[in-house]
Amino acid sequence: MKVRAVCAVLACLVLLSSIGFAAAPEYQAGKIIKVEKRQSHSSSGGTDAPSTVEATTYHVSIKIGDKVYVVRYQTDPDAELSWIEGKDVQARVKGKGMYVKKINGKEAKGSIVSTTTAGN
Repeated sequence: MKVRAVCAVLACLVLLSSIGFAAAPEYQAGKIIKVEKRQSHSSSGGTDAPSTVEATTYHVSIKIGDKVYVVRYQTDPDAELSWIEGKDVQARVKGKGMYVKKINGKEAKGSIVSTTTAGN
């Protein structure tokens, strides 16, 4: 009876550990091929006060495999993303979003604007 209980516990641990590994994000090697800084969004707040800048928007083209994704990223004006054409990145696609791993290990999340097949 004790052997069955031990086997059941071990089977549960193996199952839980495999679920944990499956939940880890799968990054792919990519390359930034174009960076386009877009007009910043601003707001006047409905008053006569001068407008304040809320976010800077970038359209970043990232090639992963045989596809090129154009992704819209919005950042605070003070944030430095270091988007550099030709830079290798680790990225993952999830639904209509792309997550790029930053140097500090955190992710920058963007919305995929378009996807095309890369020309050779």
